[in-house]
Amino acid sequence: MDRIKDNKIFNFIGLLFHNLTLEESILQVEKFIQSNTPHKVFTPTAELIVRANHDDGLREICNTTDILTVDSYVVYYAARLCGKPLKEPVSAARLMFNFLGVACQKKYRLYLLGAREEVVSKTVKNLERDYPGINIVGYHNGYFDFNNDSDIIRDIKIKSPHVLFVAMSSPLKENFINKNLMEMGVPVSIGVGGSFDIIAGKCKLAPAWVSKIGLEWFYRLVQEPGRLWKRYLITNTKFLWLVLRELLKIAGGTTHGRT
Repeated sequence: MDRIKDNKIFNFIGLLFHNLTLEESILQVEKFIQSNTPHKVFTPTAELIVRANHDDGLREICNTTDILTVDSYVVYYAARLCGKPLKEPVSAARLMFNFLGVACQKKYRLYLLGAREEVVSKTVKNLERDYPGINIVGYHNGYFDFNNDSDIIRDIKIKSPHVLFVAMSSPLKENFINKNLMEMGVPVSIGVGGSFDIIAGKCKLAPAWVSKIGLEWFYRLVQEPGRLWKRYLITNTKFLWLVLRELLKIAGGTTHGRT
């Protein structure tokens, strides 16, 4: 297994993140493909960090992930505020969208799993339109019994993709990939959240300037207020508390070091 060097790993609120740029992440994904051994890739949002802080199993999944990068500028700025050496956020959407051109050029086999049937099928159709020759070997919606997923796992194994994109909410995608990683045998399984919705045209990706000022969550909220308002209100409040607690720890350690 081609592991990332320890000096590129830092601990932020209990999770072991990899300090990689988008370009470095894509190169690492290609190394994983060449190794032909199973790897998992996640990009935690503030919501997932909050969940992992209260769920030992989820935290263990994140901390044994082969690439773990922060998903948004909100988390990026918070990590930098806490003195973490973070180069840039690498979101699931940016990683997927920038990797697609490479995958098309090098004929990597891709499998798409997640979202509703009409969304994932439209995603495949749009990708085949936008990336002529892209090698999508299979796809399946994300609405199935997670305790009885043997048919899906069998299909993935038969299709033998280089990369599996899993577009589910957290912690479903993390649990699914972690549970089935070795049996599927896919070199790279990447949790990509709502990326299929963007490709299918169901919602829009936030402009770069919106992301950079930390308002990507608000951009999404405006598009889906009924579904997201409560989640963001609770999550953002809890995440701010975790960051404040981290800052207090740092300040306490500094004060103790001076006495």
